[in-house]
Amino acid sequence: MDNLRKSIRLLFSDYCSDFILSQKDPDKYIAVNNFIEKGFRIFDHYSIDEIYNIYNKLDSDWFHDVHQEKNKNYFHILNHFTSKVLVEQDLEPFVVYEHLLKWRDLSYYIGEDILTTSFYACLDNRSQRKRDFFAWRPTAFSDNKRLHQLLKKGLAENHFHLKGSGPVFDLSWINIMNHPISFEKAFEDLKKEISLLTKTSNASQSPKKELKVLVYKAAYIRYELFRFVNKIDQEKQFIIDISQESNFSDSFDLLMNLYQLSNNIEVLRFDLGHQFEYRGNVEIIDYAIPKNIHIQNLEKSYVFYGERKLLYECFKLIYSDNKEFKSYIHLFHAYLLIKAQFRAELIQVNDKVGFGNFSMYQDRKEFFLPDDSIYHTAFMNLAVHDTKSHSEISSFELRVAPKDDVMKLKSSLEGYNKALDNQVILSKQLIRSLSGDGNRFDLKKHKIFYTIHYIKTGETKEYSDLSQEILCRHHHLRLEVKKQSIAISQLRESYSEVSDLIRGIDAASSEFKASPEVFAQGFRYLKNHKLKGQFNHLKNKLEEAKIYATYHAGEDFYDLVDGLRAIDECIRFLNLSQGDRIGHALALGIDVKEYYNFKQLKLMLPKQIVLDNIVWLLAKIRKFGIGIHRNEVNRLEKLYENLFYELYTANFGKGSLLEQKYIHHTTYFDAWKLRGDDPYLYLSDLKNDIYNKLNITYWERCRINEEYPKNKNIRDNIDIKALYQEYHFNPKIKKAGSQIKQFEISHAYMELVEAVQFNMMHELKNKNIAIETNPTSNYLIGTFRRYAKHPITKFFNLGLELDHEKIRNCPQLSVSINTDDQGIFSTSLENEFALMAIALEKEKDENGNLKYNSSMIYEWLERVRLMGIGQSFNN
Repeated sequence: MDNLRKSIRLLFSDYCSDFILSQKDPDKYIAVNNFIEKGFRIFDHYSIDEIYNIYNKLDSDWFHDVHQEKNKNYFHILNHFTSKVLVEQDLEPFVVYEHLLKWRDLSYYIGEDILTTSFYACLDNRSQRKRDFFAWRPTAFSDNKRLHQLLKKGLAENHFHLKGSGPVFDLSWINIMNHPISFEKAFEDLKKEISLLTKTSNASQSPKKELKVLVYKAAYIRYELFRFVNKIDQEKQFIIDISQESNFSDSFDLLMNLYQLSNNIEVLRFDLGHQFEYRGNVEIIDYAIPKNIHIQNLEKSYVFYGERKLLYECFKLIYSDNKEFKSYIHLFHAYLLIKAQFRAELIQVNDKVGFGNFSMYQDRKEFFLPDDSIYHTAFMNLAVHDTKSHSEISSFELRVAPKDDVMKLKSSLEGYNKALDNQVILSKQLIRSLSGDGNRFDLKKHKIFYTIHYIKTGETKEYSDLSQEILCRHHHLRLEVKKQSIAISQLRESYSEVSDLIRGIDAASSEFKASPEVFAQGFRYLKNHKLKGQFNHLKNKLEEAKIYATYHAGEDFYDLVDGLRAIDECIRFLNLSQGDRIGHALALGIDVKEYYNFKQLKLMLPKQIVLDNIVWLLAKIRKFGIGIHRNEVNRLEKLYENLFYELYTANFGKGSLLEQKYIHHTTYFDAWKLRGDDPYLYLSDLKNDIYNKLNITYWERCRINEEYPKNKNIRDNIDIKALYQEYHFNPKIKKAGSQIKQFEISHAYMELVEAVQFNMMHELKNKNIAIETNPTSNYLIGTFRRYAKHPITKFFNLGLELDHEKIRNCPQLSVSINTDDQGIFSTSLENEFALMAIALEKEKDENGNLKYNSSMIYEWLERVRLMGIGQSFNN
């Protein structure tokens, strides 16, 4: 089925829409030479003759109707795949469990709707069935009944970014198709970004191809397809030439008629579109959603109805060999291709690893969903309610961003609360049919709450050397963290009705932009925050919700060592303890040798990071008593001395307390321990006790990390304090540390890292700190290329393994399975469990035998499910 999937991906994702629109005749654009030329990349392991054989298979088999060999059309290839992998249950499409990984491999790249609607069109053509339900879930579940029963017991979603979890592409597309001329700025903003669709085979014949012009073409095609399917004013021709290249000079006719197209679409919207009530106004989300639809659609994923129904009707006309529709087939194909290309700029399908790649998708998710619009509200509303309606969520933790002022934070949370109300968008048809009780949606009752995540941002300003002598690293971000932390504490004091929904804090975004030390004071401040109680007499009930902590760490890193170090810094500097969690923590469990081999044993990273990594690694080798590879340890110690001289000794100013002093790497490590303290305590007056610099406010008392280091004498050592001062306030050291070094990895280095990683896992277990895993997110951002390689099985294998040695060596950490940003990764919580299950069921050992027992996999999943509920900050 691999070649079938690749052929579908080539035809419906990688083909050039402009080429199809200019050729018009399928015999020309699906011709053998075009297929082979475009197949070079996707069939990179085949020769030209072998690609030719694939085309022959298409032409003689896969382009024919699955059931009637005489009916030939290249769209039939979709049903050769879907007939094997999809089944219908209770009006919804389900994926045959054994083919779930194959389904994921294809649907992730081309979208699910093209496959599900073509499947239903083929099915209904044969049975002559009239289909009225198109609001099935955004991500199809598997048909695994055993897994369904297990998950019906209840799930905890412990890592769910609210603004990354709605149907971002689907709503953006619907918004543009209904308002094609309203997104000039959004397209300009997108144009400034890096194009994330990196496949050269999808480029136009012309290098001038513009995504905005392509999307305008799609809006026109959709309008024409809708008119044909619904037999609307077909005698009134509105013809635009879209056969020219998609750029501003060649597509002149399209651009000249754009406003007329927009007006025609607006007429369709108000004449035919389904009416919704939103904030006291009547709104129409999509002209393709008819005024009256079966009420069952309005209880589920209603926004998908119109687009799915349009695709379905077009597929039905194709599969029934409708003569009148033949002149529209090339338009329909081009529409699907443009849609796939635009989707690839919003859904992470470009096969690149690393958080930076994901971050670019994340940053553009709201370009086409303006604040306060019905689309933006539906985006957040569906993120929560679609998830809840399709899964038994017993604890739902939504991650949202903080604000730097208490009133802004209050307003922000109240805005989220309103957006999540299940009556914020109501169908006029539903209002007529149902008599609602008018009660607002109770988030507490539905076990929905918030974790506020600070945003890791890098230095955005250039400072003079003089300024850097009095400004610490990440000065402005530290000020932001202070404002945001105090805003959260003030909200807890003054507005308990809103603040009671805040149960946790987090720090998210790229680990390269800021390290845990920047957030240390804020985390300590809120983790131990106690309400003063001056407004207790105004409260109905005396409650004090504890603030727990989690932190995105060890997800992306220059070297596996700085990933491990970031996890260690979370524990030491943020004072993570029992009940707290770490998000992702890939560095703690991925295969060390596979990681370094993936990087080809050469890393490129800033010199300051290399120095910190070496010192930290040497400290852990000492702490854990790792006695292997003494020569490598000696090499690292020598490298430390060279780097320390280059970055620090050579840059100590005249009169520095450290001038002409030898600083051993153990002293440097002691200075590292102080990074959880406020750097400004060490700006001057190093000979005085830093405790004398504190005033009596709670924020001030949190400036010192009382939990670490335990040895308080470190803060009395003048050399250690001076070294910490140099780290933060010496501009020459900062500049030298930002220079890039190539760091080469030896076999001995890998084994030392492996030993430290193993010991750290057990250390984390002893502290009872849990890990939030996100299989698809980790698979796409990380460096392992199979779900079965996910480190969750190294964190916890009880119930999965029979080998007592493997069970004994495993730390048996508390783990949970979550989605992270399900909208950007096109997944669901049920899907994450199912993908892990099928991947483990198919995994083989070194002898080619199945590695895991099927029943034991479900026992393991049940334990993971229960641990997830136990991890909830809402308990």
